[in-house]
Amino acid sequence: MKRLMVKLGLTVMALGTLGGVVAPSVSASAAKKPTINNTDLKRYYKNAKSKTVFYFKTYKSGGKTGTMLIFGDFGSTPNVKYGVPTSTKLSKNRQTLTTKYKLIQFKTADKNKTTTSLTKKTYTFKLTKKSSSKFTAKIAGTKANRRLATTGKTYTYTKTKKSPAAAYGKKYVKPALYKQYMKAFESLDATNQKKYANQYANQGVKNMTSNFNYKTK
Repeated sequence: MKRLMVKLGLTVMALGTLGGVVAPSVSASAAKKPTINNTDLKRYYKNAKSKTVFYFKTYKSGGKTGTMLIFGDFGSTPNVKYGVPTSTKLSKNRQTLTTKYKLIQFKTADKNKTTTSLTKKTYTFKLTKKSSSKFTAKIAGTKANRRLATTGKTYTYTKTKKSPAAAYGKKYVKPALYKQYMKAFESLDATNQKKYANQYANQGVKNMTSNFNYKTK
């Protein structure tokens, strides 16, 4: 994955300081209108209703610093999407951050070779700060292929310092996978059916959590 960053040019942007614009201190009179600051970009955003979580991942590669947008869908079709921010813009009132990004596509020609590329289409989403811990963003797409967007349904996300991936995986992903595997192993006796369904469901949760909590090597 580290080589992937270099190939796709993921070091073109670093969002750690809002594109170089350091957020000013907020005066008492302006405190009623929360503004996006640098710390916000180093947190996770979770919404239980949509079963989605996302965050900006800062990394270093080739001596340069870059950013990825990682979106975890813990719903009926669990998956993780990796995006490459191409531009960001902070609104004049500093309450909304507009991010344009391209998704990373993975193609497997055979079991030993996986190629990557960026989507030609550029997507956009807006993160709006409502309070110190509440933000809004929109989700578009089908249940099997959701993403952050400027259209679709609006959800209120809670900002958190700790990744919620493991908790969301256990609460939402495992029951869904367990049900699917119980059906897949219905030809087995009851004991082995439950055994393997539980085993594969746990592995699915582990993989989902690991993919979301992306770590560079």
